[in-house]
Amino acid sequence: MAHDSLAGAGVPVLVTAVEDDALGARLRSARRRARLSTRELAERAGVSAGFVSQVETGKRGVSVSALKRLADAVGLSAAELLSERPPVSRQVLRAAERPVFESETGLTKLLLSRTPLQQLEVYVGRFEVGGSTGEEPYSHDDAQEMFHVVAGHVEFTVGDDAFVLGPGDTLEYLSAVPHRAVNVGATPAEAFWITSHFSPPVDPNPASARPSQHTGQHTSQAHLQEGRQS
Repeated sequence: MAHDSLAGAGVPVLVTAVEDDALGARLRSARRRARLSTRELAERAGVSAGFVSQVETGKRGVSVSALKRLADAVGLSAAELLSERPPVSRQVLRAAERPVFESETGLTKLLLSRTPLQQLEVYVGRFEVGGSTGEEPYSHDDAQEMFHVVAGHVEFTVGDDAFVLGPGDTLEYLSAVPHRAVNVGATPAEAFWITSHFSPPVDPNPASARPSQHTGQHTSQAHLQEGRQS
């Protein structure tokens, strides 16, 4: 199992089960379309040029955090980099076709969204007993995220706040705020992550908003260095 350079910083190491050669080829094509050199892409994504080269040539896997930053740097979503080809239909995503991330911290994550979706990412995750997103909280993007527990009990920390969530509970937060999830129950837990890359402007007086207003602002800022694995 290949690790990226963030593994020693308390970052959850989640490695794609997608063919490394295929993922690398898509990254290389996207980098060239964006007219970026290997070094320029590395600087934007906060990794080394050697790391980018190894991913592009299929010599190593990539964590979810690094994948998100690389995708953001070339103007794509992580789902687009993972997708082997645009789907001919949006109707069915077979269980066996879902890209899988496996963590050494007891978390398995599966991607449910895919191209042509760009502003929405949906994952389902299974936490083993004691499993977590990593030893330390992490942050990414500047997006809105929802965490919904289907089974079990998960303690979710956002900034200085901690919440124990049970089946049916949902938490909404900004992904730029450091966060962490850990299964605190006696049985495996299952949860969904729903990420929207449209962040509405902050209204100092939310009561003044009109129900008919649906304006939003699409933010495409580079991922903050995670301190990962979303």
